[in-house]
Order: sequence, then structure tokens, then C-alpha cells
Amino acid sequence: MAGGLLLAGACGELRPVSAPIEVEAYKLIEYQDLLHPTQAGLHEGELVCVKAYFWQYLVYDPAMVRNYLTLPRYPIRWYKLRWFAVYGSEQMTGYYDLAAISPELAEKYKAIKRLDHIKIYGELSPLRPGVYLQVHHLEKIEAP
Repeated sequence: MAGGLLLAGACGELRPVSAPIEVEAYKLIEYQDLLHPTQAGLHEGELVCVKAYFWQYLVYDPAMVRNYLTLPRYPIRWYKLRWFAVYGSEQMTGYYDLAAISPELAEKYKAIKRLDHIKIYGELSPLRPGVYLQVHHLEKIEAP
């Protein structure tokens, strides 16, 4: 029983997304804060907005053990999440691969290509130990 509780506590969490989202509710953070959320004072459940450069959807599991521990809680929805990676600059610094998007949103934003400058709106959701970015909305930032 203790092992079961330990495994349940190690899982990630999928929280419902309110529709439509209110972009004013999201706290603008620096990209470095996304890489080190604890050091930046960010916490689970916080709504954040961050600018990044899209890299690609992942063909590997970025947090294999933690993700597989979550599958029993969300057997269908978790399996369908599309994980993707971003960078903090066009020079490809600050790799981050713990961003997840629903299949519906991935289809909606399929026009986003590699190294497009984007603004990500999402929630820092638990994926113990640590957090992942559950994406609610993406915006492409047009070059001036």
C-alpha cells in the first residue's frame, strides 16, 4: 500500500484548461525561469507566459519513468500528449523538452515551424520531481 501511494505521488497531473483563456492571468517570465522554476520562485499550478523558439515535437519520452508512472491515472489523455522542445534563443541555447500540448492544440498550431519565435501560455503542472509546462495557448511572434 505504501508503494502504491509513493507511485501515485510520483505521477504527473493533467489539469483542465478553461476556455477561453484569459491571457492577462498569465505571468510573463524569463526563459531562464522556465529552465529553473524552483530557483525562480515559481510553483505548481502557476499560470506563466514565456517567449521561446520552437524546435520540434519529440520522438522520445522526455521523462520516461515519471511519464509511465502517470499513465495509470490518465490512460488515454496522457498517452496522447504531444511533447515538444524549445530553445531560449535562435542560437539554440537553453534546451527545454518538458512542454506538452494536447493533440487538438497541436493540430491548431501545426503551422509553427522550427525556430519560429513563439509565446507560450501554460501552467506549471506537477511531474514529480519537478514540473512540466502544460500548454494552453501559443502565439507566433512576428519579426519587426
